[in-house]
Amino acid sequence: MRRVLRLCAAVAAVTLAGCSGGGGQPEESAAEPSPAATPSAPPTAAAPAETPARPDPAAARAAAEMPSENPVPTSEASIRAGRGVYAKICRACHGLQGEGDGPSAPPGTMPANLVDEEWVHGSTDPEIFMNIKYGIEPYEAMEPWGQQLSDEDLWHTVNFLRDLAANAP
Repeated sequence: MRRVLRLCAAVAAVTLAGCSGGGGQPEESAAEPSPAATPSAPPTAAAPAETPARPDPAAARAAAEMPSENPVPTSEASIRAGRGVYAKICRACHGLQGEGDGPSAPPGTMPANLVDEEWVHGSTDPEIFMNIKYGIEPYEAMEPWGQQLSDEDLWHTVNFLRDLAANAP
């Protein structure tokens, strides 16, 4: 692994020196020269830097195992933590009271009412957790939040949603 890192560093140094007007001469360094930087090695081109691809939510959902139950007990602290997540992440689309009437829902979408009796995409705690974590197609309408939030935060949000629905008018 260190040899690969040294090779990458040497190639990058040669490439940058050539681009920055450094006369094509890399700066001297205290590190041992890598085998690829010696005159006997053929020249190598630096691979273009790739940006990490966003995980495919449908594939992630398919590969994920449905939790059997909510591992976070419902408590005032859990509901408070879930309320904070909801306020930052969910309220803009689902509305202050969870009725699906938020002002920032993407055009042409109808966010779910989270306090009524009908839950089209599943109503158990694990199903709600999976919907928040992996999103619901089309992902422009309900994007996945599993990369931004911890599982514990997601479970707190589920507990808050249960409390919100229980106290809905």
